[in-house]
Amino acid sequence: MNHVFIFVRDLFVHFLAHLWAVRRPNCLNKIVILCIVILVTSQCAIAQEQANHIIHGKVISNNETKPIPNAVVRILGNPITIDAHEDGRFSISVSNNTGILIASAEGYQSEEVRFNTVSSDSIIIPLNRISNNLDDVQVIGYGRVSKRLNTGSVVSIKSEDIEKQPVSNPIAALAGRVPGMTVTQENGSPGGSFHIQIRGQNSLTQGNQPLILIDGIPYQNQSISGVMSLANNGQSPMSNISPSDIASIEVLKDADATAIYGSRGANGVVLITTKQGKAGSTNVEISAQTGIGRINNKLDLLNTATYVAMRREAFANDNREITTVTAPDLTLWDTTRTTDWQEYLFGKTANFTNINTSISGGSTYTQFMISANYNKTGAVFPGNYADQRGTLTANINHQSADGRFKVLLNSMYGLNQNELPSSGMSQAIFLPPNNPSLLDNNGNLVWEENGGAFSNPLFYLKRNAHERLNRYIANINLSYEFSQNLKLRLTAGYSTLASDQMETNPVAAQNPNSSNLVSSADFANTKTTNWIMEPQLEYSKSFEKSNLSLLLGSTLQNENKNFTMIEASGFANDALIEAAQYATNVIADTYKSEYRYQAAFGRLNYNYDNKYIANLTGRIDGSSRFGPGRRVSNFGAVGLGYIFSEEQYLKDQLSWLSYGKLRGSYGVTGNDQIGDYQYLDNSQAVNNPYQNQIGYIPSRLYNEDYSWETNNKLEAAIELGFIENKLLLSANWFQNRSSSQLINYRLPDQTGFSSILRNFNALVENTGWELLASSRLVERQKFRWDLSANISISRNRLHEFPNLENSTYANTLVIGKPLNIIKALNYTGIDHETGLYTFDGVSRPLDQTVVVDLTPNYYGGISNDIHYGEWNISFLIQFAKQELKNHYATLMGRTPGTMFNIMTELYDARWMNGIDEATIQRLTSTTGLANTANSNFANYSDASYGDASFIRFKNIHISYNLPKQFVERVKLRQIKLFLQGQNLFTLTRYRGLDPETGAISLPPLQTTTFGFTLSF
Repeated sequence: MNHVFIFVRDLFVHFLAHLWAVRRPNCLNKIVILCIVILVTSQCAIAQEQANHIIHGKVISNNETKPIPNAVVRILGNPITIDAHEDGRFSISVSNNTGILIASAEGYQSEEVRFNTVSSDSIIIPLNRISNNLDDVQVIGYGRVSKRLNTGSVVSIKSEDIEKQPVSNPIAALAGRVPGMTVTQENGSPGGSFHIQIRGQNSLTQGNQPLILIDGIPYQNQSISGVMSLANNGQSPMSNISPSDIASIEVLKDADATAIYGSRGANGVVLITTKQGKAGSTNVEISAQTGIGRINNKLDLLNTATYVAMRREAFANDNREITTVTAPDLTLWDTTRTTDWQEYLFGKTANFTNINTSISGGSTYTQFMISANYNKTGAVFPGNYADQRGTLTANINHQSADGRFKVLLNSMYGLNQNELPSSGMSQAIFLPPNNPSLLDNNGNLVWEENGGAFSNPLFYLKRNAHERLNRYIANINLSYEFSQNLKLRLTAGYSTLASDQMETNPVAAQNPNSSNLVSSADFANTKTTNWIMEPQLEYSKSFEKSNLSLLLGSTLQNENKNFTMIEASGFANDALIEAAQYATNVIADTYKSEYRYQAAFGRLNYNYDNKYIANLTGRIDGSSRFGPGRRVSNFGAVGLGYIFSEEQYLKDQLSWLSYGKLRGSYGVTGNDQIGDYQYLDNSQAVNNPYQNQIGYIPSRLYNEDYSWETNNKLEAAIELGFIENKLLLSANWFQNRSSSQLINYRLPDQTGFSSILRNFNALVENTGWELLASSRLVERQKFRWDLSANISISRNRLHEFPNLENSTYANTLVIGKPLNIIKALNYTGIDHETGLYTFDGVSRPLDQTVVVDLTPNYYGGISNDIHYGEWNISFLIQFAKQELKNHYATLMGRTPGTMFNIMTELYDARWMNGIDEATIQRLTSTTGLANTANSNFANYSDASYGDASFIRFKNIHISYNLPKQFVERVKLRQIKLFLQGQNLFTLTRYRGLDPETGAISLPPLQTTTFGFTLSF
């Protein structure tokens, strides 16, 4: 039988070699099927022949006598490991009657227990809890390492922390938990994107997004919306991933951790590891939760009586007559009618539903898991709008009887459908409170009342807009251990991301008084396919006190993008608007690009006496985004660690210090996050053919000499543990310097092009401190309290930019200042005679004299996790010190006194003759000097920016496990009830809707859910 397996294995390896040669990633699905058939049948047969006995057991906590979920069990002298179930139970095959079992689990000390199958085939293994996570295994680039021995800056977020938040996007679970990482929600609409940044902005104009990998496969996080972005500003591809499928998320930050990814890791790396099956009896788990979401903050706007008084005062200040033309709100509309437009447009309750099922199990040698998830997140807009997601994941993990050959197959499919208005309608909340109804009794749009016309924002609701997102990922991980020291591994994957979009503009959505009523529709299809192969060879050797490991590998990656857009207009009626073939005018546009990436990498790690650690990384990258002779570049890093607490003299004199490590790193990475083919002359077709011949015009000026941006990363850190590591502290200092900036340098108009991409000798610097503390405050038999806190203090600045004052960036950048700045007018108060705003040094309307820094000064989070018996309470508090545009910016150039509502605070602070403490200029009903002064004030002055610092009660989770006696009586393994809340309340002095999303964007919803988990 073994000979048969060897023959089949060799045949399989030969097949992979053939695939490598012809580079046909579409064969990967066939690989998956082939592996399942070969490995499951042949190897299970081998396992059956060699396994003579099966030991059943349970891993429990020594103090609490509670089962330890997901404990790892293995036989001494055998590399095969199995994972216990959620209830701590396991089954393992042994070939000898006697031996030693070794059990380990995160947060517990490993234990060895002798077994004897003659006397008993069941065993209980008690583990003692430890008060720190230093020996937790962290996922790093192409490997794993314990936190104790890691020389890089890596932060791990476990599945328990992710699942305790009612979020549909796993990126949302990282906010406030990772020092050095900012996660900002674009707005509160479902399915929206999150802005992610690790240790500041490195590139002036090119990509600053981190590399995201799911089980080693690159995952696109940026929206690929082509026609419209809907009310959520673009569908996030990450919303296509179920948080319940994730085992852990690791965030890699410094050069030592990221340099092995070369240019792809220039802005940090996010590693997402999905859950896998566990050995043992089949386990079925069902989890469901439902809840509601609402906005938890509204602007305090004027009621109708005060609004009418404001309008009349504005006309009096202007000495203008109130007429039906100049003021329909005062003459033609009911001045006693009041509508809360915030409640009308954003006041609906959004329903939240999430259902997840999984089945897992397997033998000692083969484990599997299949899970399905359905999520529906509603919207607060009028109408039936929602974002719906369905995902299906499956994986199988197999190893040969001798533990040398291993294969892991993963497959994930996600379908996401989002139907939202094509706009968030934020500006509509400032409609006059006595504005007429927007719909008639038949549901048709209303555009005037009694001859007084107005703009109707609900036309967005009459447009049929939706986006369908399909994501498929398949990957295979093969490894073969030639000896105890030498291992060969191959990781290969294939992924697709497809977006289908449509937005219609029917006649029913348009003002019937318009001169040109034409129905139109836009259609777009975007598809990105990506395949990657990464063979690796790993060698490790242990000496008397030394451990040496060497990793060599290469990367082959190919990405193809296809985009098609159709603009159709002139439909006979609105009923035909979703079919482009019925339009009288159709314009089509297509785009196709290919990105190729190749690399070779290596890592050498040396550990002496678990005290001195050195890590050397190198990578050669090749990218198709650069011209000939510029495509290849070298990157690398060195990381050093010194665990000084292992010195005997410190152990003798500093007994209170249980752990101490100094570490540092320096390295160079690159950045190729630019568009494709920019080193070539590009052309585009002319829409209107001349004499039936298609014409072409230049669209981009070529430059084949630009090359990689370079990012130099330096870090120093200290990690300390006290009181038997019950208190852990770490402090990181970092400095990132990004040079050879790739800039779309602006050109004079007479060149015929607006810009050209080129390297510029500009230097961007990010420096800062990251502090992290975690502690086991209390540990009793039934009570445990864990506390962790982090804070990041960082500064971003433009260090160098030769001849900046004469460049086209002189009005947006300043040497020594952050990149995220605004050059604004210096507001100096109100002229007491004219009642108008005044500014310093204004010779032209847009003179800019003050720099406003919008970069956060510091940010972080505090999390608590409390266990008492079967109860668990955890919560997260997020905070930030920053500035943003405040409520003055909501004016958007609309002068107080005109036919728009304003905040009560602005009205109360208005100028009136003889009042000196006014902060808002006099009310006016018309254009002129007052309108110009208000526009400068609201849009261009430093007065429209203010403190947006906040402390947010981000998340709370309360759960209860029903008593064991009751659960066993109903033939289940676990019944857990839980209550969760997200964005519960915010403490802030920010004057606007929300300090995270900005002045008038829809804020993140306050979400409360209730659910249960059943396991059997």
